[in-house]
Amino acid sequence: MRLEKAYSGGTERIRLEDGRTIEVTLPPAMVSGQRIRLRNQGIGDGDLYLKITVSPHPFFRLEMSDICCELPLTPSAAVLGGDVEVPTLDGRVKMKLPAGVPSGKRLRLANKGYPTGNGDRGDQLVEIIVAIPKEISDEERELYEKLRQLESLKPRQDFSV
Repeated sequence: MRLEKAYSGGTERIRLEDGRTIEVTLPPAMVSGQRIRLRNQGIGDGDLYLKITVSPHPFFRLEMSDICCELPLTPSAAVLGGDVEVPTLDGRVKMKLPAGVPSGKRLRLANKGYPTGNGDRGDQLVEIIVAIPKEISDEERELYEKLRQLESLKPRQDFSV
């Protein structure tokens, strides 16, 4: 099952081993390993149990009730900060990036995570990944060269080796 479907729940059509097709109303906030009992849907009017397996998502990763993701930024966006749109399971939200945010920093979107059993929600943790271009235009190269001459940051200045 896709993460979005596990998160929101809803109606799903399922084909059983005996050839029958049934329509099932799935609850929201399902997790892998969870079992759902369907009364009188099994063999001889017994109960049928569905075991939920949530497929890995290409962007989101679940860590308990927190949803984690990586957000790629250009070097200029990381240096300057500002508003950026971040995908969540509820849709895109605006997040304010602090100026000078380093690669690897995790920022928190409160209550944008996965629902817990007690009605609360986890957080969405957004890990910043500063993307470095492999190929740049001549104009970009010129600007980067100019920036290199103006930079005040000297990260290797205190090397004692």
